[in-house]
Amino acid sequence: MDPSQEFSSKYERVKVLVETPERSVVGYIHKPVTGEGYRVSDYLNAYGDKFLRLTEAEIVERGQHHRIGDKYEFIAVSVAAITYIAPLEGE
Repeated sequence: MDPSQEFSSKYERVKVLVETPERSVVGYIHKPVTGEGYRVSDYLNAYGDKFLRLTEAEIVERGQHHRIGDKYEFIAVSVAAITYIAPLEGE
């Protein structure tokens, strides 16, 4: 099996809005597929890392060092800086 297919069968890609005091970012989190009823909120409540990883991220509001519209293939956002996360699709 192709490694990318194996990854995609174990993780669900969910588009989210991540809000921090400095900026707003839209991107994708990759939550494990663990069965029915495992929601984004369940994933985030169990999340133990210091940084939330997002792919295909775009700055959509504000920004001190980054401009609105800047895009990144991958970014990591400090969990301590997040004021809220909202799923934009699927939930």
